[in-house]
Amino acid sequence: MAKKLIFILTLLFAALGRELLYPEPQKDNPDNWGNHPRPHRPKRRHDKDDHDDQDDSPHRWNHPIQNNTRPVIGILSLPIHPYEPWNTTANTYIAASYVKFVEMGGARVVPLRVDQSFEELNFLFSRLNGILFTGGGANVWTNDSIPTWTPDYTEKACYLYRLVKEANDNGNYYPLWGTCLGFEAIQVCENNEFETLGNFNGEPPYTQSHDFTPKAKWSYLFNGIGRKYGEIIRKIMTDRKTSLLSHSHGVSPSMYQGENNLTATFNMLSTMLDKSGNRFVGIIEGKKYPIFATQFHPEKNIYEWDPQVPQPHDFYSVKVSTYFADFLVSEARRNNNSFESEEELKPYLIYNWWPIYQNGYFTQSYYFQ
Repeated sequence: MAKKLIFILTLLFAALGRELLYPEPQKDNPDNWGNHPRPHRPKRRHDKDDHDDQDDSPHRWNHPIQNNTRPVIGILSLPIHPYEPWNTTANTYIAASYVKFVEMGGARVVPLRVDQSFEELNFLFSRLNGILFTGGGANVWTNDSIPTWTPDYTEKACYLYRLVKEANDNGNYYPLWGTCLGFEAIQVCENNEFETLGNFNGEPPYTQSHDFTPKAKWSYLFNGIGRKYGEIIRKIMTDRKTSLLSHSHGVSPSMYQGENNLTATFNMLSTMLDKSGNRFVGIIEGKKYPIFATQFHPEKNIYEWDPQVPQPHDFYSVKVSTYFADFLVSEARRNNNSFESEEELKPYLIYNWWPIYQNGYFTQSYYFQ
């Protein structure tokens, strides 16, 4: 009997040791998520408030395998005039920090210029593996009495937003990321009402931590490249001011109460405070679509160096930024669009333009005419 008991205890301790050393070995491998449904963990007593937040979790998406090892992401440019005081004849620009952000994750970049025709955007969209809307200065509406998208930015952003949704509806997994202005534009595209955006005290730039909602725990953004990894990043973002903000507008958490286009389409993952203590939405992700957006700037932690801006360049802030870059490009690897050949792709790559050293709010930018 004693030998049998010792044998059973040995097996139990061996199993426990394996769980501690190798927790959930296959569940967190993104390559397996597209082939097998995520196992449903049995509900525990302390999960009472979490269960409803898991029901609309994007874990239930059908995630394709990451089999595209040469992803190309399109970055939408911004108009220069009349928003920026730069002495240039160029029409649009992309801050180089966004290009480096994407390249750091392992993808190449094709600029999508807001002054391109819809036909040109269609051509590129069908060949790209994802899109990024940057931050910067531009109006999302004209000065009309009704919410009318600006022709120099929002019309093109919302056109691409609609293409992303249509592609996913048709079974073509197509990720979209938005930062700051891009974050705001995505929600304006979905809910074109003046009440979507509010005024916030976010200038001059400042850093802030996050208050995560219960939905963040089950979010794909913080589970897609490893549950434990995501937990660590959320912990850092909660305890430290790793997020650089520079904004005059934002989305109030009240927009994510009740039933409207935003609550039907997105989960609110975090809230933050502006310089006056007013709360706004920090992170969103799509419920049905691989659309992710942040009011803060993950790219600035690594690639912007204006001494007048308090970019957090410490170890933890840099790790947060690399996490989001890795996540975005991991999503792009799930899309199998491609140019017909490398020769067709080459004229469109960002390498055909030189970054300009600005030595200001943006360290470098790409100008397009």
